[in-house]
Amino acid sequence: MKSVWKWIKKHKKLCIFLVIVIVLGVLIGGCVRSVQEAAEAMMTMLTRQETAAIERRSLVESVSATGSVTSAGSKSVTAEVTGVKALSVPVQVGDMVAEGDLLCLLDTADLEENLANSELSLSVAQRRTQLDLDAAQRNLAEAGISVQVDMSRMEEQVESALKTYEEARESMNKAGSSYGNANHNSTEIRKALEESQAQLAGIHEQLAGMSGAEASVSGSDAPDRTALEAEARRLEQLIAEYQMKYATAQETERGLKSVYDQAVTAVNNAYDAYNRQLQNQEDTIRNGSSTLQSRQDSVTSSRLNASTTGMSDQQQIDRCQEQIAACTVTAPLSGVVTAVNLETGDNYNGGAIVTIEDVSSYEVTVEIDEYDISRIKEGQKVVIKTNGTGDLELEGEVLSVAPRATGGASVTYTVKISIDTPCEDLRMDMTAKLSIIISSRENVLTVPYAAVQTAEDGSFYVEVVEENGETAEGSLPTRRIPVTKGIESDYYVEISGEGIEEGLEVIVPADNSLDNLNELMFQMGPMGGF
Repeated sequence: MKSVWKWIKKHKKLCIFLVIVIVLGVLIGGCVRSVQEAAEAMMTMLTRQETAAIERRSLVESVSATGSVTSAGSKSVTAEVTGVKALSVPVQVGDMVAEGDLLCLLDTADLEENLANSELSLSVAQRRTQLDLDAAQRNLAEAGISVQVDMSRMEEQVESALKTYEEARESMNKAGSSYGNANHNSTEIRKALEESQAQLAGIHEQLAGMSGAEASVSGSDAPDRTALEAEARRLEQLIAEYQMKYATAQETERGLKSVYDQAVTAVNNAYDAYNRQLQNQEDTIRNGSSTLQSRQDSVTSSRLNASTTGMSDQQQIDRCQEQIAACTVTAPLSGVVTAVNLETGDNYNGGAIVTIEDVSSYEVTVEIDEYDISRIKEGQKVVIKTNGTGDLELEGEVLSVAPRATGGASVTYTVKISIDTPCEDLRMDMTAKLSIIISSRENVLTVPYAAVQTAEDGSFYVEVVEENGETAEGSLPTRRIPVTKGIESDYYVEISGEGIEEGLEVIVPADNSLDNLNELMFQMGPMGGF
């Protein structure tokens, strides 16, 4: 009985439909009383308060869709040649081919004749232009020797001028050092002279001040005038010596300055001579380069003539060789042949010769509507079933999500999904039923989706059944507990909140359609009319 009740709860809408059918059947068939009592009994069973226990389970939130199995890759094979006859097409639709297998062999007779003519024309042109090139290369070699001799001579002259310049710089540096030392010595003597002169001036000021102060100062407090006068005489003698030294130092400095100036002039002259030699060297290099360039231009011109003369022939040769190679058409990938558009003896004028589908792996192409597309991301796991593989669940993964909608009456987006589970029963164009896993949770508290109700303020709650049995009216005493919803599956939803525990019984509100059915039963009244 418990299993029957569980089945009724799970298939509530089906039971409602059956009740309506039974009632209508009774009205038409005439088995009035007994069948209506059975319907009323079932109605009573369906409208009683349902409960469900808060249980732990694993939930998976997914998006369901239906798509089509396709190959992982497809290639329409063509040939880079037209207007030739097919000598052999050794494949048929359904054949399995490996990469490199022969798909079609085209006739190369005319192409090979064109190739032979082009090769002969190219050989003649190359022999003729080689003679001109050899002469130009000899002239270039002779010019190179002449330029090398001129360059060696100029190099020696530049090195001599540079040596003279460097010797002049060395003499200048020595003269500059001597002049600098003399200038420093003169400066030091001048500073000492000025310092002595300042000291003497200070003593003279003290002596001048003593003349008025001696009248009011007596005893041992009087300044030592004699000592100041003796210091003044010493400073005067010292100043005279500094003046003589300073004069001598200036004379020495002027002499060394003259020597330094002469050395600077010599350096400038040597530098100018060195630059003139450099300029002469540059002129020699420029003239030699011009000569060599002229000879090189002759060689280049001869080579260009050779290459230009045979260019059209070489292009024709390359084209013929490419076309001959293209006449052997091979499989660019391994797979199954799904179309053959050329037969032996036909003239090939372009287009796909063979179409190959890579069946080493499969994909599913599916259209997802605009309501769910924002939840689909690359890398999400997918569970796949097909009609051809029955209940076997294949694993897959979202490969790509189209950035724009597919054209059509409804807004949908193309999603490609890999099939990662090997399966020999898969075929292209099979119908694939998909469950794209959005999220999953393990061992969480759950209730049937209908058990979570919405309060007036928009928050969610469940009605938990109290343990003290039914009320006088026959209903179950309950209390509200606010909850937060987590992920949802097709039937269950994750809940959490204070006071939510495993095993608690919660009310599962009846479907609104039950009230409509009850109203219909009331309007019908006792069997016999509406």
